[in-house]
Amino acid sequence: MTVLARKQGAALVIRDRSLGIFTDKGFTPVDFKVELAMKLATRLKYTPVLPAQDMEEPELLRFLDQARPA
Repeated sequence: MTVLARKQGAALVIRDRSLGIFTDKGFTPVDFKVELAMKLATRLKYTPVLPAQDMEEPELLRFLDQARPA
C-alpha cells in the first residue's frame, strides 16, 4: 500500500491501484481522484505523508498506532 496521508487511526492509501481509507478494520475503497481525495483529507485534518510511503499492512497498522494521542 502507498500511504498518502494519515490521521488518528486512519490513512489515505492506494492499494492495488485503488484509492481508499485504511483503518484497523481494513481497506475501504473511495471513488475519488487522488487530487480531490487529498483536498478532502486536508479538510478532515489528515497529515500528508511526504514523500508517500509504501508499507505492508502490519507496518501500516503500527504506523497508525504511533499517530494516536497518548
